[in-house]
Amino acid sequence: MFMRGIFPVVILCAVLSACADPKIVNKICLVHAISFDTVANSKKSTALISHFKDKGKTELDVLHTESNSNIGAVSRLNTRTNDPLERGQLRMALFGKTSAEKGIGTEIHQFFRNPKISSRLQLGVVDRDASELLEIIKKTHDEPFFLSTMIEQNIRTGNLPLMNLHVSTFNYYGEGRDMFLPYFKIDHGEVRIDGLALFRSDKKIIEISMKDAFILKMLIQNSKNGNYKVPVSGKESNKQGDEDFILLRSMHSKANYIVNKVNPIPSISIRLNLVTELENVPKWVDLRSEVQLTQLEKTMGSYFKKEIEKFLSLLKENKVDPVGLGDLVRSRSKEWSAQDFEKIYQGIETSVSVQVKIANIGST
Repeated sequence: MFMRGIFPVVILCAVLSACADPKIVNKICLVHAISFDTVANSKKSTALISHFKDKGKTELDVLHTESNSNIGAVSRLNTRTNDPLERGQLRMALFGKTSAEKGIGTEIHQFFRNPKISSRLQLGVVDRDASELLEIIKKTHDEPFFLSTMIEQNIRTGNLPLMNLHVSTFNYYGEGRDMFLPYFKIDHGEVRIDGLALFRSDKKIIEISMKDAFILKMLIQNSKNGNYKVPVSGKESNKQGDEDFILLRSMHSKANYIVNKVNPIPSISIRLNLVTELENVPKWVDLRSEVQLTQLEKTMGSYFKKEIEKFLSLLKENKVDPVGLGDLVRSRSKEWSAQDFEKIYQGIETSVSVQVKIANIGST
């Protein structure tokens, strides 16, 4: 009986202690996105925040601050609001083009070391000052998680490979691989993802298109749901003098890597298997014909082989390694060093073979 009586008391004490110092939701400001820009000789930090109003409604606002460093940006932004800023709902961190080119290692390190920031935080680069993009989100979308949701949707159903703070820090700190982030453009007041920004260490080097983002996705993970237009030609298309396109959607892909040689110059074979469905086929293509279907699979395999070879050449030319070829060679060598590999990276021999299987046929 004694134990039965004391058990509810213990529960009540626990509840009361948990409520002793609550953070009332309409007495705080939640930071949903933050951006970093380089302006003149200083650093500009901008935050997209929400104020809670009556009946569960929220109001977005944008705060700005400038300093000689991005360290402590949230603390400085906190001096510009009458309610404390909380980072528990931070989902997006943006870097302006100039900041990304100068290096974002300090910010990556801050995010990585902060226990309040989720490893699912999305990072991105903007083709201009990143603060402009947050202003557009505030004015046109009134949705605090618009950018992070856009990225996640394009990872899940589009051409973007898996990305978040966890993946980015792995690529940044890991030897033999480089970081990549979504690249945003502002076009006539609208925000869109234009591809990927590729990094060497913590500095942005080049941007690639959404088509090349699909190539990278195939090379490093399953490219399920990615879309790609493949040019095809035949008798009917030649009559009109135009090139037709087939729109495909990837159902599954898997890339296998074989290190044939490590020294003095590494040699790597890449074998890609792609299972796809066709969503748009020119009328002159008869997919009921096994001969035409087989020929189409070969044509698509040859096309992707050339596209991947072009993409790998682009990576070598710019000395960026988002595929992780350096990490692959490192795993096969006892004497690997980042400095030595960087010197020979452009000369790496890569051979590519692609096998395409058409598993489903959509509209024609």
